Amino acid sequence: MNCSALLCWLGSLSIGVSGMARAQGAGGDGLRGDYYDGLNFEHRIHTRRDALIDFYWHGEKPVSGVPAEEFTVRWTGWLVPPVTGHYVLHLSIDDGARLWLNNEQLLDEWRGQPLGYYDVPVDLQGGRPYRLRLDYCQYSREATARLLWERPRRPETLPVGSWRNLWGLKEKVPSFASRFQEIIPTRYLYSHVPPPPKLAVDLAPVAVVARRPLALPAPLPASRVVASPAVAPKPPAAPGNVRRLRESRPRLKVDTIGTARLAAQLLRGEAITMRTLRFEQGQAGLLAPVQASLDTLAQLLKRNPALRLEVQGHTDNQGNPTLNQQLSLRRAEVVCQYLVARGVAAGRLQPLGLGGTQPIADNSQLAERPRNRRVVLRPLP
Repeated sequence: MNCSALLCWLGSLSIGVSGMARAQGAGGDGLRGDYYDGLNFEHRIHTRRDALIDFYWHGEKPVSGVPAEEFTVRWTGWLVPPVTGHYVLHLSIDDGARLWLNNEQLLDEWRGQPLGYYDVPVDLQGGRPYRLRLDYCQYSREATARLLWERPRRPETLPVGSWRNLWGLKEKVPSFASRFQEIIPTRYLYSHVPPPPKLAVDLAPVAVVARRPLALPAPLPASRVVASPAVAPKPPAAPGNVRRLRESRPRLKVDTIGTARLAAQLLRGEAITMRTLRFEQGQAGLLAPVQASLDTLAQLLKRNPALRLEVQGHTDNQGNPTLNQQLSLRRAEVVCQYLVARGVAAGRLQPLGLGGTQPIADNSQLAERPRNRRVVLRPLP
């Protein structure tokens, strides 16, 4: 192969690889990165979207306006794993880091230190969004921040114990185990609330039940037939009358809290509990009456673009507390997804799951528990 042919082949290979990367990148858009001057998020200088958490700053500024030393970064967003199984999150950090997943802190190494490696095993459900937060601090000299994972391994990829790998011991050495690690791809990271998964539509035929024919009454005898007086047909109503008739019909009540009152309370910084925003036991799906209330809320947010909300999900105390916390977060995220679909910017909404830690009703009373299965709207500064 001559040089020109080799260069042509390498060029086609690079085009193919970049095209593959673009195809694989479809889905997520990365995480939101807030860059601060100071070791404790004192002054936010810049905000951007980072497609990957794979940084190595060799005495360089991470972004314009942020010094090369004594700075902090906060990455926030959602992680959506592709399959259900056992994952291992890996962090390569110089200097300090803290990691949260669904508001549960999984790592706390907030100090100046040389390059360190940390493993965090987690069990994740495929297709479900997990709220992710990674805090990073840089004290001096070099700076490294990398977030990797090991996906659930297929049986054929599991190491077989033998003398060649010291009966599996080599797999615990980073140089050997690294072949299963990868930087978390962009398509699994979202800076906004991920769209809900598409629901499968049941197209099974509907069973038709044969009905009995209606029994018609027997005709009256001729002697009992009475001629009814002729009734003149009613004249067609005028357009104005039609309009008045329509206006006189009772309208559906959109929300128990008036729009003007709701706006005034939120703009004053007061937390709001929408009484129509309730959930079934153990469920996160929106009920039909809730959608009208959320439509009203979406219109209110669009008329007040400076208003940002923390959407708090709550549950009753029935069941496992950990599962209740996850359920409450999912309820908050479903509300955020609905508002985003109605034109509200995702960056104005922050879902938070509080489980059953803040009841407002007596959980021992069956009739009172639904009041605790709620969502609270708290304005953010």
